[in-house]
Amino acid sequence: MAETIGAEIGNPAGVRKQPRIFYGWYVVFASAGMNLYGSGLWFYGFPIFYKALLDEFGWSAAAGAAVISLSRLEGGLEGPIIGWAVDKFGPRKLALIGGTIFGLGFLLMSIVQGFSIGPLHVNALAAFIFLYAGIMSVGRNTGFGHASMAAINSWFITKRSRAFAIYSLGAGGSGATVFALALTVDAFGWRSAAFLGGIGIFIIVLPLALVLRHKPEQYGYLPDGAEPEEVTATSTQVEGESPSSPKPDWIQYDFSLKETFLTLAFWMLILGFGARSVSMTSIVVHEVKYLTDVRGISAVQAGGALGGMVFISMIGRFGFGWFGDRIDKRYLFIATYLMQALGILILDTVSNMFMVWLFVVIYGIAYGGAIPLSFSIVGDYYGRKNYATIRGFMQMFLIPATLVGPIYAGLVFDLTSSYHIAFMSFIFSLLLGTVFIFLARKPKLPASALRAGHTSQ
Repeated sequence: MAETIGAEIGNPAGVRKQPRIFYGWYVVFASAGMNLYGSGLWFYGFPIFYKALLDEFGWSAAAGAAVISLSRLEGGLEGPIIGWAVDKFGPRKLALIGGTIFGLGFLLMSIVQGFSIGPLHVNALAAFIFLYAGIMSVGRNTGFGHASMAAINSWFITKRSRAFAIYSLGAGGSGATVFALALTVDAFGWRSAAFLGGIGIFIIVLPLALVLRHKPEQYGYLPDGAEPEEVTATSTQVEGESPSSPKPDWIQYDFSLKETFLTLAFWMLILGFGARSVSMTSIVVHEVKYLTDVRGISAVQAGGALGGMVFISMIGRFGFGWFGDRIDKRYLFIATYLMQALGILILDTVSNMFMVWLFVVIYGIAYGGAIPLSFSIVGDYYGRKNYATIRGFMQMFLIPATLVGPIYAGLVFDLTSSYHIAFMSFIFSLLLGTVFIFLARKPKLPASALRAGHTSQ
């Protein structure tokens, strides 16, 4: 079966009639399920482990935050390679391989400690960084984000933002995973929680990964669940025309990596995403510590605020994702950036739980809203064929932002016993990011694409 829509136009008889439920939605919901468990255990659950690790090993706030930053560094460095592998071999294989590595990593995390090899002593922090930011990060980035997003991007074009909105709802729902993790850590300790989390990868995530498929054309379907009649009608219109004849609007042009690098939008998106990344990871990592150690809020209430922020982000994920198929994503991005800046300003001045929950609502909705937009705008701008590779390079270029933010916030706290300077820096970064996002207009098609008859991407 041909792997491009253009090839399918030449052979409309090879396109199957769509079933009652388009298979692409199974891909979306399976990916959302993986995201629900994996994000709750890895990204949003880290603050639960973070505080427990600091209490047991006595690490500084900056040293503990360095673990999450280094995991982002490793993920950025491997991003282009994993992205290429996903585009080359398909998301299902990579999801199964990555999920297995990720699960084994959590099992090993449950027994991590300092150790000696002859005269060489490796302390617990170095061992944990190697495991968490090395082995586990490889598994997480291979088996979850790149694989799932590439699959969804291939199965949808006109409904892409809505599909990514549903996918990102999984991470929003992972607030329940975070809450369960917090209860487990409180009742049995962080080591037992890590062990049980790893077992859950094999029981929950790997079976869901089997649902993933790469491209609808490989199975006789069209993106978005388009019916064969639409292809037949279109093929009648274009049959016999020259290669430069206009292509139907739903035939999306796939930018090569070189063509992508030559567009202004690519670099503006990186700068815009980077401005958000500086604050995004930092707020998640330091929120519980800030509320407990600076504002004197109980650990249970602080954990509830973090879980609540993740949970309420589902409103933004779905709402902004739904509007993303109808409104210029740049304007929606700008709205989320401004709301996040307002939320951080409120967080910096909290004096009671009412203000904490006001922050949770405003920041959570905006935080969630930017996520499906960031996934779908790359597909809208650059197509399906090289999506994972392009996203991988974006992740690599975002290393400085994701690396610096959490460590910077930890250092500010270690030196001043306050997060005020860090929070003000994050607000400035978000405001600057709105400028870059505004300048990230949809790229024009390359001359070669226009000569081939493409009119849209």
